[in-house]
Amino acid sequence: MSIETSSQIQGFDWQKLLFSFEGRTRRSHFWIGWLICLGVGVVAGWLPVIGFFLSIALIWPNLAIAVKRLHDMGKPGWLVVLPWAANIVGGIFAATLVGVSALSNAAALEQEDPAAILALLGPAMGLVLLLLVFNLAFLLWIGLSAGQAGANRFGSDPKGG
Repeated sequence: MSIETSSQIQGFDWQKLLFSFEGRTRRSHFWIGWLICLGVGVVAGWLPVIGFFLSIALIWPNLAIAVKRLHDMGKPGWLVVLPWAANIVGGIFAATLVGVSALSNAAALEQEDPAAILALLGPAMGLVLLLLVFNLAFLLWIGLSAGQAGANRFGSDPKGG
């Protein structure tokens, strides 16, 4: 069995789904690819060193399936950058919030008062919660929105319509 035929199960090309940024993909194939990446990521989390490198390698397939899903909706693949940019900027802002709070209320940290420590972390944890909601909303948007019927500038309809 050749590599080309082994990667295609019932006319479906798994290599194209997980590693190519071109074309379009259906919602069901998006979720299958996303669950594969999630499963590999969970297992990778149990492996100390190899897991780290596997998690880094999973960025590519996650981006590939998200870009193709955006293409199916008729949107540019560059929209996949939105959650990444929000997480980076939000993470820097959350760390800054914790640092400024710690510097402005150093006495609370010296007393090791749990309530004071939670008060320092509160704004940052609120921001992290907002980022989680944004990421979930983006995932649900690309995973549940219907694709464009018929061909669009990114290729033919994956449903064959």
